[in-house]
Amino acid sequence: MIEDYSLTLPHTPPKKVEAGADRFAWLEAFKLLKHSFMLVLWLVTFIDAFVLYSYFNWTFTFLGAEAKAGGVGIPGNWIMPVMSLGQVAELLTMFILGATLKRLGWRWTMVIGILGHAARFTVYAFWPSAVPIVLVQLLHGICYAFFFATVYIFADEYFPKDVRASAQGLFNVMILGIGNLAANSVCPYLIQSVFTKVGITDFRGLFLLPLGAALVAAVALAIFFRPPLK
Repeated sequence: MIEDYSLTLPHTPPKKVEAGADRFAWLEAFKLLKHSFMLVLWLVTFIDAFVLYSYFNWTFTFLGAEAKAGGVGIPGNWIMPVMSLGQVAELLTMFILGATLKRLGWRWTMVIGILGHAARFTVYAFWPSAVPIVLVQLLHGICYAFFFATVYIFADEYFPKDVRASAQGLFNVMILGIGNLAANSVCPYLIQSVFTKVGITDFRGLFLLPLGAALVAAVALAIFFRPPLK
């Protein structure tokens, strides 16, 4: 029955590539990294992705560990609700992203997003008590929307139409691929083998690493990311 019906469908062969259209749009996306402002953003995206996944790797353990072991001591059944505050803040922050971009522009909006990570890890390192740790989860909206969402919007704005999807994929490589892989490979080793001795984790020393990385990324973006006017 289905086979008979399929014979009645119109002939729709794949469209031919138009003259001049690039069959290798992904290659054209990589070629755009020759522009210094795009290369800077791409590398900063890697650092910020690493910092983001450091947060996901370590926060659950940090929140649940007892104070005498260097953690916050939040009961296990409350850890996920506490972390979920970040997702709620992320949705709310998206509502003000457009106005922020219009007022501050690409560079400073993304710098604020990176500094959101720095602020969060500062609280983690120096104020490891329940109330400030819970409140600082609300910064996740700024961390994500002001940087990662803005990166995708920027790629959509600046890359040519025929390679736009590939350009966003270029940043996906860093955000969902290389940055994610690097953090998921390095973070467990750091917390288990470097910063934990006799059952006690030096969370302050641990969190100073992504804090420093976020500050370096923010400074690099502020100084070297200067996209041309449209």
